[in-house]
Amino acid sequence: MAAQFEALLREEIVTVGRRLYERGLIVAGDGNISARLHDGSILMTPAGLCKGELTPEDLVVISLEGELLRAAPGRRQSTEQHLHLHVYRRRPDVQACVHAHPPMAVALTLVGITMSEPVLPEAMLALGPIPTAPYARTGTVEMGDAIDHLVADHDAMLLARHGALTLARTPTAAYFQMEQIEHCARILHAAHLLGPLEPMPHERIAELYHLRAALRMQN
Repeated sequence: MAAQFEALLREEIVTVGRRLYERGLIVAGDGNISARLHDGSILMTPAGLCKGELTPEDLVVISLEGELLRAAPGRRQSTEQHLHLHVYRRRPDVQACVHAHPPMAVALTLVGITMSEPVLPEAMLALGPIPTAPYARTGTVEMGDAIDHLVADHDAMLLARHGALTLARTPTAAYFQMEQIEHCARILHAAHLLGPLEPMPHERIAELYHLRAALRMQN
């Protein structure tokens, strides 16, 4: 059963990597995808390879402490494992993470435009507020520290000057959240070009928060 689950998960992660690459949410060797296995270890994309060209055998298995447990010859864990492992340690409900570099979303962090303001109802329902974590040097434990204050209450977040991170029950669900982040970022960019944003009435914002909480409880 565990072997079959892992085999299916490997196929799903490979598919997500290809989708991220084809949608331009990552390029070259950018990004990482991970998921939790039944024994608590983490299945993750390897370092240095294009995520759009992976095979199931390329993926590596690491412990929650970052130890390489299983890998094909020449494959090693990503230096950005600290980001994923921090999430899995803090959020037992999270089963998968996607880290990508969606261009417009990253651009917004460069000019200080936030995605945490409740201006898009669909985004509020699907993602909730999307905060921006402070800049942290890639490949270090600092990345985990940077998101520490956000992980408990957010399933989607931007990483200043770097990318975005989504947390979900499956790699596919986390991928769709990443798609939504970039779509919302494009809308916000267009809105800022057209003029000042019109805020939503407070009572309508409260409705969205209550509805999102109810939807999360159902899931």
